[in-house]
Amino acid sequence: MNVFISADMEGITGIADPRDVVKGEADYDAGRELMVGDVNVAVAGAVAGGAENVLVNDSHSSMTNLSRSALHDAARLIRGGTKPRSMMQGLTADHDVAFFVGYHGKAGTPEAVLNHTFYPQILVSLRVNDAEVGELGWNAGFAGSLGVPVGLVTGDDATETEARDELEDVETAVVKDGIDRFTADCLPIEDANERIRTAAERAVRRAKDDDLAQPAPDESVAIEADWATTNQAARSAGLPSVERIGGRTTRVEAEEYVGAFEASVAMLRAGGAGRNEWYG
Repeated sequence: MNVFISADMEGITGIADPRDVVKGEADYDAGRELMVGDVNVAVAGAVAGGAENVLVNDSHSSMTNLSRSALHDAARLIRGGTKPRSMMQGLTADHDVAFFVGYHGKAGTPEAVLNHTFYPQILVSLRVNDAEVGELGWNAGFAGSLGVPVGLVTGDDATETEARDELEDVETAVVKDGIDRFTADCLPIEDANERIRTAAERAVRRAKDDDLAQPAPDESVAIEADWATTNQAARSAGLPSVERIGGRTTRVEAEEYVGAFEASVAMLRAGGAGRNEWYG
């Protein structure tokens, strides 16, 4: 069994404020420890469920948050921010199941902790074939296009709701309840970790039994981004593959999801070039 883990940070146990997830802020180092803790128990649960190979892709901001020395010895790590497939770098059709650890609600989700989509201050919304998605749905479409089910999503209670709406059938581990965008009611670490470990083990066992059927994305795919300002849309549309279809809206299209996904990664990076992820 081959397991892929995309690890974000805003949905990690105990995290509630931008200062927990931004490099250079006082609480960032503590946030990193919490992040590796959640990832490690997800790896441990996967191994207990029968995983033979586990690949972790650091998927938050610079994508250099997880320390190799602190990561579970059973896992390999993709670390670094120049990834053509961003949060899904390393996932292939050879994987049996994908985990989304530390994920968060999409932009505009009421009471979702640190809710945003890709860029918190500058990307208003993201759509796949006219349906608004967050990072969870955007990335799940990529996994589905490769025939890999998403077996586990961890984060707050709003993220669990989003996961069930997007995926229909998925294991979840709620590690905190959202109160406001910057406020959470956080479980004790031991309790949250046990939820993650148990759900991860269950997800791998279900994947082994082919018990994680999820809808595949449409073959022809259009991905649109609504930006906060016109200059961000203009910068994004400077790429040949990107069409500007409105003052603040850009679009990419492809016959298959993988091509549209990779083009959308480039589109988003171009529009957000030079901006700090949480402080704009």
